[in-house]
Amino acid sequence: MKVKSFILLAFIFWCSSFGLAQSAKHSFALGDNDFLLDGKPFQMIAGEMHYARIPKEYWRHRLKMARAMGLNTITTYVFWNYHEPKPGEFDFTTENRNITEFIRIAQEEGLWVVVRPGPYACAEWEFGGYPAWLLKDKDVLVRSKDARFLQASERYLKRFGEEIGSLQITKGGPVLMVQVENEYGSYGDDKEFMGKMRDYIRSAGFDVPLFTADGPSQCKNGYVNEVLPGINGDYNPQSVKDTVRKYNGGKGPFFVPEFYPGWLDHWGEEKSIVPVESFIGKFDTLLLNGISVSLYMFHGGTNFGFMNGANYGGKFQPQPTSYDYDAPLDEAGRPTPKYFKLREIIAKHLPEGTKLPDVPPPNSIIEIPRTELSKSASLFESLPNAISSKKILTMEDVGQSYGYILYRTQIKQHGEGKLVIKDLRDYAAVFLDRTKIASLDRRHKQSKIDINIEGYSATLDILIENGGRINYGNKLTDNRNGITEQVTFNGNELTDWEIFSLPFDDVSNVRFEFQQASSAPVLYRSTIVLPKVGDTFLDMRGWNKGCVWVNEHNLGRFWYIGPQQTLYVPGVWLKEGDNEITVLDLEQSDFHSIQGLKEPVLNELKQDELAPSFSVRVPGMLKLDETNIVSYGEFVPGDSLQTKNFKPTHARYICLQSLSSLRNDPFASIAELFVLDEKGKPLPREGWKIFAVESEELKAEDGRAENAFDDDIETIWHTQWGSAKPPHPHAIAIDLGNEYVISGFQYQSRSGNAPGKIKEFKFYARKQSFEIIK
Repeated sequence: MKVKSFILLAFIFWCSSFGLAQSAKHSFALGDNDFLLDGKPFQMIAGEMHYARIPKEYWRHRLKMARAMGLNTITTYVFWNYHEPKPGEFDFTTENRNITEFIRIAQEEGLWVVVRPGPYACAEWEFGGYPAWLLKDKDVLVRSKDARFLQASERYLKRFGEEIGSLQITKGGPVLMVQVENEYGSYGDDKEFMGKMRDYIRSAGFDVPLFTADGPSQCKNGYVNEVLPGINGDYNPQSVKDTVRKYNGGKGPFFVPEFYPGWLDHWGEEKSIVPVESFIGKFDTLLLNGISVSLYMFHGGTNFGFMNGANYGGKFQPQPTSYDYDAPLDEAGRPTPKYFKLREIIAKHLPEGTKLPDVPPPNSIIEIPRTELSKSASLFESLPNAISSKKILTMEDVGQSYGYILYRTQIKQHGEGKLVIKDLRDYAAVFLDRTKIASLDRRHKQSKIDINIEGYSATLDILIENGGRINYGNKLTDNRNGITEQVTFNGNELTDWEIFSLPFDDVSNVRFEFQQASSAPVLYRSTIVLPKVGDTFLDMRGWNKGCVWVNEHNLGRFWYIGPQQTLYVPGVWLKEGDNEITVLDLEQSDFHSIQGLKEPVLNELKQDELAPSFSVRVPGMLKLDETNIVSYGEFVPGDSLQTKNFKPTHARYICLQSLSSLRNDPFASIAELFVLDEKGKPLPREGWKIFAVESEELKAEDGRAENAFDDDIETIWHTQWGSAKPPHPHAIAIDLGNEYVISGFQYQSRSGNAPGKIKEFKFYARKQSFEIIK
């Protein structure tokens, strides 16, 4: 089998070098153990790259780089929101959207193609590829059998089929397979839903084999009949085969759609680095055992514009503009040491005498001397017409998908008070009478500030940035942006809003002056004269937070916190002579110059000025008096909220002590903790403060104690596990703010079969504070 596969692979390389593969008629089918190309065993050695993340002028170069590394197949996601920006209005032609051309170029370069149209993609892309207009109706439920979602999904897949159906291998094209949905087993377990996604793709005219992609343990939820299960991230050949056979009627073939030579990044976190030594042997072993493999990613590219997504791992985690991914090809398409090591491994598996194409030269890289951006304009002087509304409206309510939105109203009160923004999505700059008073960051769960109205009224402006909708996990269904609930001052809802939609899809009409704008946020502009063009990396160190346009191309976001400190500029977006650069900075500073570097800066973190301090608050242990125990016992396995009642007692201070965990590990954790009043109702938690906590994880994750009462089940208090692993017992003590009559408490554990779920416990309550032993 292996020899036949290699002979066919060599034949494909030979044919494509003479332009024959693209005109030959081929067949592709699923055998019991192998993919069958023209009836013979065929091993896909594939790599992922996304046409949407690469300037179209560079597609051919990147595909040539893939062929030269030894790949015979390219896999690509198709992002629904990239092709249907408004309901029923499709775009498969402008900018980088011409997937038909991308696939044809791949065929010309002797590469087969696997397409992954979703409709859900993930891919660290905005909303996982879903269009934001799906959220126009507040109660619509994406990724479900909601009729509105299904109807829109079917329409998109049908239109996609019309676009590339003729490029299937059954019709003389290079498309071998099409994926159904994506990693659904990590999200849900609904075979009817997955069956509908399969049927929509078939109805759209796709007659090539279909496949799913899930992790090995998630495959049981994600597979669907008549579709080949692909196994992501499993590097053990026997395990891959066993899983596929289990869910595919005892048969293969065997495919790893995502093998990870790199990994994703988040703003404010160190760049992910995956050493070649950690994966190259596993890749070699999969190939040796005849497993078809696709490298995710072969070439990452760039989240141009506002198309980065976000994760939610206990907190909001937006992804940066660069999608370098520590991949074999860097963001500018240059080969890395990984590229050459992978090329060496692949060549080793080819028949003797097979010669890979020469590695194409990289595109030219230029430097741009530091240039002052001499013109500026205040955003407040460049606003569009306002939308008037009694109540707050979200971005989706006003028909906006990406960018920024400004909310303005009058606070007709005098004196000090608390301003609360519920729910802030995702970053806010707050102004009173055009003077900036605060910045709030959803990553840090910031939504409240104390303000002082010195006169009898003041103009409140709240500028919101959509930092990227969540692309993975259960939070996917809660993705409306802007301000999604309300704004209150001293508990009273503010109304009568002027709302300014700022998608920034065009900055050509902004009026710039030659003097420095008086207040942030500010747009800056200058013209840079270039004697020659080439790729470059704009150095954004010294700037704060915003985005950059070059010749009307939106390069994406910058943020001083890093790790990304440069923005990739494709040389094809530059021109000899005058080039216009525009920068929007949300936070004003005296720095407004720019230069182009030959190398990116992608792993340089800066001190986050908005980040709260996570210092451990207790130097000693709590002294707990057994006479203060009001409840004890065990929590049962499961994820449901568990209630423990006891005799009513007066208390201001409470303590939950964990004596053991359900998994018999040394950890303790709480997702949410509630205390019940004398009527059995939860007490308000606004005034709660941590009195003492004996252990909390502050380095490896945000496991601080306040997460136990932050109204977010996804965030948890967790005892140390990154460096130290102190044993049980563990205690967390809370000051309720006032004395109450309490009659019970409720414990919400973290979800799933996770460590630190408490088993045995003791619950203490007292009027006076607990004693701390130094």
